[in-house]
Amino acid sequence: DLPASCQQQPPKQPPPPLGLTMQFLLALFLLLSPASANYSSFYASRTQATRKNKNISPASDTSSMTMDIPLSPTSQSSVSVRYWVNSSMLAPNSPVMLTMGGEGTANGVRCNEDMERHRAICVQVEHRFYGESLPPEGASDTQYFEGLNVDAGLLDHATILSSVLASYPTASGLKRPVVNFGGSYSGATATWLRQSYPSLTDGAVASSGVVDAVLEFTGFDEAVAAALDPSCRAGLEAAQRTVDGKFEAGEGPAMKKYFNATNLDGTVMGDEDFMYMLADGYSMIVQYGGKAELCDALEGREDEEAVEGLRSALFNHFGDDFGQDCYYDSECLKVVDGPASGMMGRQNSRSWRFQKCTEVAYLQSRPQGGIRSSLLTLSALESQCKYVFGATPDSGNALLNSARGGAAPDVTNVLSLSYSDDPWTAASTLTALSPSQPYCATVCDGCGHCGSGVGDKPEGDECKAVQRAFVDEVVAQARFGGDYDDPNHPGAGRSFQVKVTGKSEGSAVEASVEGFDVDEEGGRVPWGPLPAAIDLEGVVVDFSSKGGPKDLEGTWDADKGGIVWADGNVWTKL
Repeated sequence: DLPASCQQQPPKQPPPPLGLTMQFLLALFLLLSPASANYSSFYASRTQATRKNKNISPASDTSSMTMDIPLSPTSQSSVSVRYWVNSSMLAPNSPVMLTMGGEGTANGVRCNEDMERHRAICVQVEHRFYGESLPPEGASDTQYFEGLNVDAGLLDHATILSSVLASYPTASGLKRPVVNFGGSYSGATATWLRQSYPSLTDGAVASSGVVDAVLEFTGFDEAVAAALDPSCRAGLEAAQRTVDGKFEAGEGPAMKKYFNATNLDGTVMGDEDFMYMLADGYSMIVQYGGKAELCDALEGREDEEAVEGLRSALFNHFGDDFGQDCYYDSECLKVVDGPASGMMGRQNSRSWRFQKCTEVAYLQSRPQGGIRSSLLTLSALESQCKYVFGATPDSGNALLNSARGGAAPDVTNVLSLSYSDDPWTAASTLTALSPSQPYCATVCDGCGHCGSGVGDKPEGDECKAVQRAFVDEVVAQARFGGDYDDPNHPGAGRSFQVKVTGKSEGSAVEASVEGFDVDEEGGRVPWGPLPAAIDLEGVVVDFSSKGGPKDLEGTWDADKGGIVWADGNVWTKL
């Protein structure tokens, strides 16, 4: 249940500070495509695009900037959202590539292979209420209810992205191409950012993107079971069955002590918290490609020996204090201010559990014939939410899925990636929804969440190639697609068409050019489509059917705002 690490990467290079934001351009970008009725019109006057450079040292890998953004449309409070920019590869034609903030602390910006190939301006945003992106007053439940939701997080990303684009303008005024990336929850928000702001971002890569915010997520446990071979599953079932039996016999306190979770003894939700901790522990080992480690500890074991094997696996993987993690302790989660605790930290744990309890849900109850404890019913999981935050996700979850479309979001230019051993696949898009919504599944033993466990396995090559082609196509479409003015043919029309499918072969993106000329009587003479191929350097078009060269080369010039052809002509994009 803790997917944050799939999108958190160490920083690669420190970013330089940016200049002042062009407020009018920021407002223009946001108003081109409003995120929702609640988060649109107020930004032109309310956004405080105040940057605070926090350079620890000139060579620091953790240099960051912050932008103060209103907590909500009606709030006088703000959230200081951290972000990082790496423009070290900056070129006139550089696109902007954004890594979405997820449910954890961001530690800088990392330029992935796609970003390096395109010499991109790399951006990382930290999600509001995670890490250090907090209101100045801290994060009380009142502030959670006012400002921690999907729409607010998307608008943070749109605001910062607009500011970055304004800070790195092209001489022609054309917007740089934008591609955003995310995994797990941030894979979902990568999809939703493209859905909400199609004029701002041109495409998204969603790795293990949990776009289907399932209320009762029984598919999670079913996927864990399916990933295990029969002997391993039998050992895990024996361990859970024995623990359940101990609780039924009144030996729950002894089990909590055995797993070093005495903090859960005698608390209101202690039994449910304990069972959630156990289930999440072994599920995460599978989720992140470590099922061999789990199975080594469980295969061939029964009863108390199986429990011993499960304890050993959890302690070896997470440490012997795993049972005391704040994320699995409702009493700890109720405390707003307290010492750091657990893998995510108290603040991040509270924030993610709040999002689960009020909107995104993914409540992982036990399915019929499942592995996890029978104590983990939907009612029990909602009782945890009610106890900690005084709320359940039912209404907020229904609104989210209604607005976003669940597993079939209404969006274009989004690549969905999944992995065979990932328990979150049941909350993801698992098919190509349209030619511009391609899908690719990596199937291999141990291939987990966001590609954990894939590494250099050959089974991962196909989807890596699809992602490469998709990103190239999105950038090519944003850059070349559209209508042009040709000064050699006044009044004529020229248009480039670039399809995004994820199927481009080699290094070239297929495209076509069509248009019309004007005859002596002023009539239109249509022509095309003519075949074209686009790569990172430019374009080649076959004009032979019009009496021109078969392989006329052109290069994209962002400063001139169009294509500079080898014969010296310049088509200016309209």
